[in-house]
Amino acid sequence: MNEYNIQNIVSEKCMIFVCSTTGQGDEPENMKIFWKFLLRKNLPPKLLSSLRFAVLGLGDSSYVKFNFAAKRLNKRLTQLGANMLIPLGLADDQHDLGYDAVVDPWIDSLYKELLGLYPLPDGITPSNITDTLVPRWSITAYVGSNKFGNQSMYYSTRAAEEFTVTVKEIQRTTSDNHFQDVRLVKLETEGQRYIPGDVVVIRPRNSVERVNEFQNLLRSNGIDIPPNTILKISEIDPDVPVPTPLHYQVSFQQLCEEYFDLNAVPRRHFFQILSLLTDSEIEKEKLEEFVTAEGQNDLYNYCNRPRRNIVEILQDFPHALKNVTKEVLFDIFPPIKPREFSIASSFTAHSNEIHILLGVVRYKTKLVKERLGLCSNYLANLKVRDQISVWIKKGSFKFPNDNVPVILVGPGTGMAPFRNFICEREQENGASASNIIFFFGCRGRDLDFHCKEDFVRLEHENKIKLICAFSREQDYKVYVQHRILENGELVWNTLKNRNAYIYIAGNAKNMPQQVREAFVDVCKIHGGMTADESQRFIENMERCEFPNLIFFQARGEKRQNFQFLNWGPTNAGLRNLDYVNIFYC
Repeated sequence: MNEYNIQNIVSEKCMIFVCSTTGQGDEPENMKIFWKFLLRKNLPPKLLSSLRFAVLGLGDSSYVKFNFAAKRLNKRLTQLGANMLIPLGLADDQHDLGYDAVVDPWIDSLYKELLGLYPLPDGITPSNITDTLVPRWSITAYVGSNKFGNQSMYYSTRAAEEFTVTVKEIQRTTSDNHFQDVRLVKLETEGQRYIPGDVVVIRPRNSVERVNEFQNLLRSNGIDIPPNTILKISEIDPDVPVPTPLHYQVSFQQLCEEYFDLNAVPRRHFFQILSLLTDSEIEKEKLEEFVTAEGQNDLYNYCNRPRRNIVEILQDFPHALKNVTKEVLFDIFPPIKPREFSIASSFTAHSNEIHILLGVVRYKTKLVKERLGLCSNYLANLKVRDQISVWIKKGSFKFPNDNVPVILVGPGTGMAPFRNFICEREQENGASASNIIFFFGCRGRDLDFHCKEDFVRLEHENKIKLICAFSREQDYKVYVQHRILENGELVWNTLKNRNAYIYIAGNAKNMPQQVREAFVDVCKIHGGMTADESQRFIENMERCEFPNLIFFQARGEKRQNFQFLNWGPTNAGLRNLDYVNIFYC
């Protein structure tokens, strides 16, 4: 959206928006400039009265602020007078069928509405996207050597902030007999700075075994592309630009190692492409069935439930595979996406180091081969002194700079950003059991208590209040939400009398909501509130959440009370509060 000339929006007649959500309900980076313009207070309420629009959100319902960016965009466009073509679409990656469950019917409704508003000329009918296959780019291939030799294909396109780190140590933090394999990966840096809440971004590579399996599969089906084949990727349509990493000539071996995601579980579009390639009626019938709405259960049972990857599916459809060209490879394989990890170390406490708390993803399905997470196994298989390229970016957590009390809830590997924050506060002589309450949860103190020595020491030195929930150490399960209720009086006093902030991190699907409900119950039980009052109390905390406040550059006091006199769209969520805490940065 940032690439769109926002000045043109007042003259547009019809626009379709597709947007994701990042962090704590924030808009993604490539939407921020666009969104900032829409929030200007001087925009008249009927500015977009001639615009018809539709918004499709791509989100994940395991997050509390599910599809917030799409919801806010839809609301703001309506506030400016624009008219919805169809209701807001909220796609959910947690659905068994992924985004497709919402996206497909949403697109069908959109096309129907658009054809009614903008009918095609007589004799013209809409083309069927499943009837044709047009490669997105043209490919020129030759055998030779490329400019960068054995260097990474990203060598020439690295952002200025990308840097090389060296593996210093890989330490298992779970017991050897525990089913989960979690590693503390220590990466040696050259002093690159980061702050609590930042994340480190890593671009993984496919394993040697997976690359060999893929290349052997191609050869056995008559597709012989030698690994040293150099490919030049060229643009066909200016609306479909070639990605920056492919602007340079790269070898097929580099593409297999660094670009094609050979581990990906494909979406429905992949099966559409195969149905156009196969010359087998049996294959075509099955592939076309997978594409239909009626065939979604079969597709889920074949593809999503067992987590079949693209390479394995190609093995099952040899008549489609033999017709795959170099151009089509770029249509059926998504690029490997960089992975983000919360930094678990402190810049000041762990000099010239970045720590990652890594859960190694390995699991069984009905398939014979074990399922392996791409990035986690890539990192777990690194050796000491290996070097990889990383970069640092801002995360969704923004911690206060002074000694404001905080309540941290971080079961499992969710504790990673809190280790960063706590160790940083300790170095600043600001760590105190009265100011840091840390709820940590795992199965057992001797099974998966990550970084146990650090937190036990901090507790003994009275630098944190550590409250643990060991879910499997008794006949009944105990989770962090139960410990919050058990310590309700302490939690309430810290919230009500000391204006504490609450931070929650973890990947359990229902954990955030259950923890939130525990805080609501604390307000009812220990604050004497009604159910509605306790809900509003927590909702007001969410609205006043530190990352969503306005930041000022200023001198003087770090913290003071500030009264909002004018209400604009940027702080509309705070309407019911007289005062909020403002932190200067």
